[in-house]
Amino acid sequence: MIDDAFEIRRRTGLYLLLVLLCLALAAGFGWVAYDRQQPLLAVPAVVLVLVAGTHARGLRDARTPLFVADDHGVRLRSDHGWVGLLWSELGEIKVEAREGVRHDPRIKVVSTDGLRFYTSPLGLATNVSPGEAEIQLARRREAAAY
Repeated sequence: MIDDAFEIRRRTGLYLLLVLLCLALAAGFGWVAYDRQQPLLAVPAVVLVLVAGTHARGLRDARTPLFVADDHGVRLRSDHGWVGLLWSELGEIKVEAREGVRHDPRIKVVSTDGLRFYTSPLGLATNVSPGEAEIQLARRREAAAY
């Protein structure tokens, strides 16, 4: 039996850096637009403020994990809240590698009937590497095979 839960969380430092960088660039573009009296130059500033707002949402709930695996099963955030499955309800759980430029590595959880599947992100924006996730999930799945 494994005592501690395996959690995947966001890298808050990365999100904070992106928010601050976007806001600094937006301020720069805003200043240039004001200084040159050209309102069209304010468009990049507005876009950068919107990008900063998007990343600030990641900071807002940074203390909440994206994925948790323990002795009982897995819980992960879905589009509409949390999903929890016992180890006996899991048909397959695997770490999918990066596919090209657009698809980061992910943990894919499939139910025993194969009709439902859920994913949780891995990679640069999270605190867990794909290799570490594979090891941790294998340890917990074996320990819960009772």
